[in-house]
Amino acid sequence: MTASPVVDDDAELVAASRSDPDRFALLYDRHFTAVYRYLTARLGTQTADDLAAETFLIAFRGRDRYDPERGIPRAWLFGIATRLVARHHRAEERRHRALTLLTAEPGAETVAAGRARLLAEARRPSRRRFRVPRPALVTGFGTALAGASAAVALMMASGTATPRAPGATGSSEAPKDAFVQVAAKAELQPGGRFWHSDQISGQAYAQRPATGPYTIFGAQYESFQYTSVDKKGGSDVIGREVSARPASPEDEAAWRRAGSPSSFRVWSNDHYAVYKAGTTPWTADKKRKGGSFFLPGKGVEPTPDQVANLPTDPAALARFLFPVRDDGIKNLTYEEIMELRRQEAAGKNVDWGHIPPRQMKPEERMDQVAEVLLNLPVSPKQRSALMRTLAAQPGVHVLKEATDTLGRRGIALVTDPWQVTRTGESGAPKAERGSYTVQDELIFDPATGALLSSQRVLVRPGGPYASRKPGAVDGYRAVRSSGWTDTRPEPPVESLF
Repeated sequence: MTASPVVDDDAELVAASRSDPDRFALLYDRHFTAVYRYLTARLGTQTADDLAAETFLIAFRGRDRYDPERGIPRAWLFGIATRLVARHHRAEERRHRALTLLTAEPGAETVAAGRARLLAEARRPSRRRFRVPRPALVTGFGTALAGASAAVALMMASGTATPRAPGATGSSEAPKDAFVQVAAKAELQPGGRFWHSDQISGQAYAQRPATGPYTIFGAQYESFQYTSVDKKGGSDVIGREVSARPASPEDEAAWRRAGSPSSFRVWSNDHYAVYKAGTTPWTADKKRKGGSFFLPGKGVEPTPDQVANLPTDPAALARFLFPVRDDGIKNLTYEEIMELRRQEAAGKNVDWGHIPPRQMKPEERMDQVAEVLLNLPVSPKQRSALMRTLAAQPGVHVLKEATDTLGRRGIALVTDPWQVTRTGESGAPKAERGSYTVQDELIFDPATGALLSSQRVLVRPGGPYASRKPGAVDGYRAVRSSGWTDTRPEPPVESLF
């Protein structure tokens, strides 16, 4: 009997296992640790022990249905694992509802009315016997509380959010009460000694080769930070550059037609930059130190104790986070400043010394809350209050379903759309100029209230994004994992890209 050839490519390995099932064990050896760590971060070791093995059993049984055109096997495995996390979480919700039913207390009137009916039946002349029906058993108990869903589609993620109608917030707008229920779930999440956040950010850039345009996500960076409630636990902030990649399957196809380049030259703000394929090792973040935080809009670095004392009343939070802007030119957004400069260049008199006070715009309020949710160790109760506070703001709406750049679906808060205009004042080439309309989104896991992603989405493409579709993501910060634990968190070894 001849030995099976060594198969280095995962997709070929899956294909080979269809005729030689033992080959699938190699895929298990390559990826089990990464899948196990992912599940442990969300469900704990006890549950991860079972679900990690089940992930590979499901994959093995469905290997005949694996389609390499839809993504690499690693993404396929993580997709299976994420669905198991969601299933586990739904079981936990059923368990919670069941426990609530089992501990419900009847009111005094209910008890009295029931006793009266019982006595009336017992004193009837016929003395008929009766049976009290046995309550049906409540089934579907889970075993552990799931954390926030993490990366699922990975390489298969489309980079396209829920499609938007031009000028609208979306066709699946939902009442704000639906989001308040999700915010309530955020308050039920566990606390702990350590808080951590692992997030990936990226920006969309247009590529225009002769073979046809496509978009990449560049400037991708993964940041991992943790801090403890006491000094003995320590704190740290590390980061790594993440591989540039095509933004969607359609972009990937165009990228392949262009020869699958591994280096991308892009126009970024006021200069050209080059982003490459490949992820760097974790290194200390030179700009930040562990245990230090920055409160956006306040210009202060609060201590962990000060963060712990942030208000949880939505009205008080709104006053604290969304003050009237009354600090001169700082009242203005970048776009407003550029517009005034254009007016000044056209001969109009602009009084820079008398900029009137103004209320913060919806996108500024959303960015303020996003920064706190992403980068401050707020408690579950504070997190819930932040969500409810933002949902109540004018110009902020609820979408019952939106998708982030990692392929995860959730309920979203979105702002009113606004227009962005890029001019040639900073030296931008002609292809990078023009106007387009965007809106900001915060996407939350509807089962836990965990923040999945903060992203800016195209409503009306134009200018440098003329070839993109409504719903395409302009820039994002996706949360790979975040929350409180009793054990010191560790950064993931494997990169998503």
